[in-house]
Amino acid sequence: MSIRIETLPVGMLAVNCYLVWDDNARETLIVDAGDEADRIIEAIRKLSIKPVGILQTHGHVDHILALRSLVDEFAIPVYVHPDEHALYYSPANSLLPWVPAARNLPKPADTPPQAAGLPYAVIHTPGHTPGGVCYHFADAAVLFSGDTLFHGSIGRTDLTGGDMNALLTSIRTKLLPLPANTTVYPGHGPTTTIGEEKEINPFVN
Repeated sequence: MSIRIETLPVGMLAVNCYLVWDDNARETLIVDAGDEADRIIEAIRKLSIKPVGILQTHGHVDHILALRSLVDEFAIPVYVHPDEHALYYSPANSLLPWVPAARNLPKPADTPPQAAGLPYAVIHTPGHTPGGVCYHFADAAVLFSGDTLFHGSIGRTDLTGGDMNALLTSIRTKLLPLPANTTVYPGHGPTTTIGEEKEINPFVN
């Protein structure tokens, strides 16, 4: 596997939108279409890659604002875990007065879209939200953790649907057992590794 990853911090809250592709096949998955759709589209054009699907780690409004525009532009499916659909569609899913609820959202696909040369697993990690997930590309030792796990921190659980005990259980039982050299690409902030988080993260040790 020859994985390539382009990171685009987008929107008011600097959500990390990721473009992920195999350098040979060039079929691309978009992880977390946060905002600034025009900027994401421009990056895709410059890289000469072909989007085939969008993977959402969760449904908070700051992570989904570019979805409608990207789906209209590329006619590609979006995956949101079934346990996240209520939040995804909720008119209360906003950060007022700064970020209103997203409108005209595309219907999520029943199954996660696939890209040539990019096998991955969906890991359900409830806690930050009920249907939060991480995407594990085991062959490349890469994990997209959304707002479940950050460098030296974890996702907040004080919003609707958050559950601290569930979040800690998800991280300790599903993420920390992954190989130590797994690079973690979070929903906000810098990358880290599973090994580093096992050593320095005060929330899970």
